[in-house]
Amino acid sequence: MEKREDKRHKSDTAVMCSFLTTLRRGEPVDGIMKNFGCGGMYAELRAHFKAGTILVVRSTGSPSGWPNKDGYRSISLAEVKWSESRPVRGAICYGTGLKYLMM
Repeated sequence: MEKREDKRHKSDTAVMCSFLTTLRRGEPVDGIMKNFGCGGMYAELRAHFKAGTILVVRSTGSPSGWPNKDGYRSISLAEVKWSESRPVRGAICYGTGLKYLMM
């Protein structure tokens, strides 16, 4: 497992994730970005994605005042590094580690 190289910032920003390709059209999946840094983010999503999946991640909530230089991105391409189920407030969600891809 890769170690992160950048500082993480706490967040509770709403996000929507969708597949990059049109071959896998499915509905967008919503969730909450719990922390982020220059290299990626951790989000609690309502669906499981396989490691290696490329997603378009859009912030739909307030960025809590974080500037882009701290790693906040309102829209990005990200690769799923891992995803595991966990209970959150009585419901099952998927803790998901996402690594930003350079564009």
